Amino acid sequence: MVQRYRLLANYLEGGLDYTVATNRDYAYFHAIGSDDANEVSDLLKIVPDATWNVGDTFTVQGRTHHRRSSSWRLDSGLSDEIELSQHVQALLQKLERKRLELNCVQEKFLTEIVCVSFCVQSFGWRLNIETQRRATSLGISFSFDFYPIGDVHQEIVNLREQLLANSSDR
Repeated sequence: MVQRYRLLANYLEGGLDYTVATNRDYAYFHAIGSDDANEVSDLLKIVPDATWNVGDTFTVQGRTHHRRSSSWRLDSGLSDEIELSQHVQALLQKLERKRLELNCVQEKFLTEIVCVSFCVQSFGWRLNIETQRRATSLGISFSFDFYPIGDVHQEIVNLREQLLANSSDR
């Protein structure tokens, strides 16, 4: 079992602020493309945890941007204190019941499981071959976002959207 807790000492204005930091792991499934994300809900008959569509606005540091892609997201439903492998297993269990519907989704959307980890120290994780086979048989790829402590995942997602916006403006 991964040790979850580490004691970090932060120097703040000449004093010590002892903060207990924890590793956080989670994974989610998403379908991304240029069509309406609600089509994924209609096909899978699953209520998503988050969606957005091309043209929707989002704000980063006070600046408004427009989404360049649509996204339909399904979370694992597990706590972020649970090991990453269990998040992936939970998602695959939900999605394996929708094999035929996923084929229809994949005609318009890229489908992937995004694995996210915030680590106090260095990170290592092994995606076993059986899990890879299960995902591949469903046409699902993997994306990995690993960060040092601090929740910057949504910021990275928004930065990617900004890059897409800047590249299409040229």
